[in-house]
Amino acid sequence: MANWRELANDGSYAEAEAEMLAETDRGEGYFPLNEIRASFYENWGDKLSDVADAKAKYELAEFNWRQWAACSTSGGEGTARMSDVYRVVKKLEPLNADR
Repeated sequence: MANWRELANDGSYAEAEAEMLAETDRGEGYFPLNEIRASFYENWGDKLSDVADAKAKYELAEFNWRQWAACSTSGGEGTARMSDVYRVVKKLEPLNADR
């Protein structure tokens, strides 16, 4: 059986999601491995043609990128990590235009 990374590389994100979430959960009281989760959901969103599905994945990506940025230990690091947040926000803008 393929691991979640192989499944994601093959575009089988739905099949990979549960294993990815389990592997990136660091336990109660700790942030999960947000950068992995964010990248996973952003890449998944990039592959979707359905607007509602893509929007949902990008929102999960944005949430996790924001948590990743919040864990920064310096201003410069936080600023650099926010570039990931801004990239996903740009992807969400046209999807939110119909509101």
